[in-house]
Amino acid sequence: METGTTRSLIGMGLIAGLMIGTGHIGGGLAVAVAAGAAAWLARAEALAGDPH
Repeated sequence: METGTTRSLIGMGLIAGLMIGTGHIGGGLAVAVAAGAAAWLARAEALAGDPH
């Protein structure tokens, strides 16, 4: 993955972990799911533009 995408996922993971650690379990899970969905969509878009 690109560096920007990797850094974004790491940041979202840290935020989700912090939210879960401080007792905001639902919010942390929502952030984790949103980060996963964003990575999935970004990867799908990258594959769609690949000519091979």
